[in-house]
Amino acid sequence: MNNEDICPSKYDNSLAAIAKPALPAFPEFGKQMRAFFSLDPNYLILNNGSFGSIPKYVSDSFYYYHLCSEFNPDRWMNYVVKELFMNTLKRFSPYIGCKDYTQLTFTQNTTTSINSALRSFQFNSGDIIVRYNTTYGGCYNSISFVCDRSEATAIDINLSFPCSSEDIIDSTLKTIEQVQAMPGKKIRLAVVDAISALPGIVFPYQKLVTIFKNLGAKVFVDAAHALGQIDLDIDSLGCDYLSTNAHKWFFTKRGCAIFYVAKELHSEVHPTTISWAYNPDLGWNQAFFSQGVTDYSAYLTLNPAMDFIEAVGGLKKIQDYNHKLALDGMELLKSKYNLEPLTTDISQIGTMFNIKLPLKSGNQNHDLIGANLSKTLLMKNASGATYKHNGNWLMRLTASIFSDATDFDHFGKLLIETINEEKNKLLH
Repeated sequence: MNNEDICPSKYDNSLAAIAKPALPAFPEFGKQMRAFFSLDPNYLILNNGSFGSIPKYVSDSFYYYHLCSEFNPDRWMNYVVKELFMNTLKRFSPYIGCKDYTQLTFTQNTTTSINSALRSFQFNSGDIIVRYNTTYGGCYNSISFVCDRSEATAIDINLSFPCSSEDIIDSTLKTIEQVQAMPGKKIRLAVVDAISALPGIVFPYQKLVTIFKNLGAKVFVDAAHALGQIDLDIDSLGCDYLSTNAHKWFFTKRGCAIFYVAKELHSEVHPTTISWAYNPDLGWNQAFFSQGVTDYSAYLTLNPAMDFIEAVGGLKKIQDYNHKLALDGMELLKSKYNLEPLTTDISQIGTMFNIKLPLKSGNQNHDLIGANLSKTLLMKNASGATYKHNGNWLMRLTASIFSDATDFDHFGKLLIETINEEKNKLLH
């Protein structure tokens, strides 16, 4: 199935009157690719992991879908958009290793997905939800919310990076042993990152899924950062739920995530908004599609995003370029600017890496600089994600197909200059 099979005019001939964006010829990766994105040409963006960036072709396609929806709203909402919704998921399913595309649906983001999954449980006294201290804040808080309103208890697996994948597994097993020693306690649900947000680290998530499934627990894989960074294969993974954001590394409009729920759990899992499709005869897919009147354009940009990916040479080519650029950028910052990486373990690095900042946690002035550093850099039209972990001030940086090594060189110089400027301001 390709984009022509999912063209709106195939389902409503009158929509042929609306011009469909043409897919241009794209250059090789690097600075020349920036012209095909809507980014400020002077913006030094090394924080693509937070919000993503989309090609102009995808942005134009988003508006195209919007125009289609307005051409004849009754035909669009009643007869056209559901076909597009489902066939888009069908076309996409090989990218995520899911043969049965009816186990996939759209949500706005992974936080929305985990809220749907959490609400499907009826937690009882003694039920444990396992998460990590590095679990994304929105998901972490969602778990806390459910525990505050049920008899479930959340237990954190504490990780202090740098640590190896083996250390992550060992910490997980130790926490499991502690829970098993608690009378009347049972792990009902484990939330496992494929790639943690902060620090940006690739987890040994396949092994972690197996560990928790062998305990009889349900497993939610937070793969928000995974799609487009690393390979995903749901059918071999064996998890119960998985959600990944397409707007970070898969070039869709923001507000487009894919939510996988194993078929045998469809009767239990409902969308966060209950609407007309709350009816077992209508099914799980209809329930997630029909959550009240909305604009589906962001979801449908998964199609032009796939067009773009295929036109530039495929997802593997993108992942290989970004991974190598991340490693090269990390080495450049270390050798030229003495900015040490949090980890040099290649298995833990996808498109993102983390550097230690020349700031001392606990020093009042340094903590003030660290807390405001991302904003300070943004005022200079540059971006990186600043955070504190394990007693260190760190920054997460990202590689992108519209970047090259000179971006990391310019950023390193700007970063050191900015930190020194802020230190001097506080001394005088």
